[in-house]
Amino acid sequence: SGWSSVVARGITYIGDLKAEGGPLHDYPVVINMSLGGPELDAMEKVAVDYAIGQGVIIVASAGNEGTAGMGYPGAYEPVISVAASGWVGEWTSGGWWASNVPDPTDINQFYITDFSSRELPGQYLDVAAPGSWIVGPYQKNSGQLSYYYLGGTSMASPHVAGIAALLVQERPELIQGDVEAILKGSAIYLPAGCRDIMDPNAGPTTICWDDDATGAGLTTADAAIAYMLSYEQP
Repeated sequence: SGWSSVVARGITYIGDLKAEGGPLHDYPVVINMSLGGPELDAMEKVAVDYAIGQGVIIVASAGNEGTAGMGYPGAYEPVISVAASGWVGEWTSGGWWASNVPDPTDINQFYITDFSSRELPGQYLDVAAPGSWIVGPYQKNSGQLSYYYLGGTSMASPHVAGIAALLVQERPELIQGDVEAILKGSAIYLPAGCRDIMDPNAGPTTICWDDDATGAGLTTADAAIAYMLSYEQP
């Protein structure tokens, strides 16, 4: 946990690095924000607007509050926000790390997690990415690193930040609105629905979601890059 003022200072610091005369002015810069609060703090808003104005790309988690709505700054319109998707074979196939999704374009292979924050009026959800039972580095004890399964939109947001980095690495002239348009334009539409999954704690479970949970749909790196190659800036 922390203070919005500290988050705002971090965003501003990165914006300064990217600004005219800054050491990163000529390089693509992406911020991943796997964090959120219940409202859009005025200082955070100013910092986000400033950094985006300098050419920084900002991606943030949607939040883990389900139908209670999104967190901020993810729900703020200029920010690229990310919901958490899951794979129906997460446990029956040994997990993301043990098996590949048979067809990553088949929407029947995916679902939206029940914890992933839904879009409320005045909030803006952009895309979804893997955020259920993601395996990654985890500090078990002080100074001792291992690997552990974690679920949350905090795990989904870095997937999209990584895709954004690939896009601006290829085309450094792309700005926030361009990256968002590419991600949304290339997303695989995931309509409202239900999926039967295996929950390691509860056993066979049915997960359902509505249209307010998916944004434009599932984003993938290969689709986004292919879309980018023909994308023309407004």
